[in-house]
Amino acid sequence: MELRHMRYFVAVAEELHYGRAARRLHVAQPGLSQQIKAFERELGVELFARNRRGVALTEAGAALLPAARDVLARADAAVALARAYGGGQAGRLVVSVTRSAPRGVVTPLLDGFRSTCPAVELTVTSGFTARDEERLREGSIDLAFVRLLDDPRDDLATRPVGVEPIVAAVPRTNPLARRRRLRRADVAGQPMVWWPREHGPAMWDRMLDEIFGAGVRPPVAHWEPEEEHMLHAVARDRGITFITEGKAATLRVPGVVVRRFADPVPLVPVDVAWRRDNPNPALRRFLAYLGPASSAGDRLTEASSR
Repeated sequence: MELRHMRYFVAVAEELHYGRAARRLHVAQPGLSQQIKAFERELGVELFARNRRGVALTEAGAALLPAARDVLARADAAVALARAYGGGQAGRLVVSVTRSAPRGVVTPLLDGFRSTCPAVELTVTSGFTARDEERLREGSIDLAFVRLLDDPRDDLATRPVGVEPIVAAVPRTNPLARRRRLRRADVAGQPMVWWPREHGPAMWDRMLDEIFGAGVRPPVAHWEPEEEHMLHAVARDRGITFITEGKAATLRVPGVVVRRFADPVPLVPVDVAWRRDNPNPALRRFLAYLGPASSAGDRLTEASSR
């Protein structure tokens, strides 16, 4: 049994006229009549009683009509589902967001994609850039919001989606806390609280390059493993430190004052990364939703001007 026979039967049953059914189906009337006869022969029953004025459903035809409509509806739904998965409008996408990524850049993108493709199951986790590079290569995640790849081999691709200002965190008792904006010269020579380079070499280098100049590496007075511990060390007057503006907004530590830099403001990027050979159609749909790489410019400008 062919689906087209079902479609032909339903059209004739609803129109009760071969000519109108043929026009609706965009087929020739003689061919439609032959196909209906072939369908009746296959079933071994007559579906229509023919007369000069047109056709009428037989008892068998009337019984078949609702079932035929249901079969066609299910077939159409199955085709639509397959096309949705194949086109990335349905399926599953696993995304990891680096813990320092700003909500103001990442959250609108994820929420917008959810609205655009509600049939895609979006699973969002968090992690560090170095570990997310491994997870992309392992195939356990499809996409990662990262700062800078530490191992940028050709198997991974990236696209910029935003930038974020770096801010200084200083003890409330430090004279720098009384200034509204800081210059780079203001922080040079200050005792610095910092984090180990092995936690993210590319980001580590970029931040120091942005603040102190390319290749300048000031001495570190105190080491801490992550931002919250760094801020508590600042509160204990171990030195000053530098974090992203978004992270500073989520970590409020008594005794610590956050100050932005005067222009030119030091910035760090937010990128998306994915494995080039990942065949997931939902990933391709998300990348299409982001638009061309150049469209990140608006988000870059907005982030850097806040």
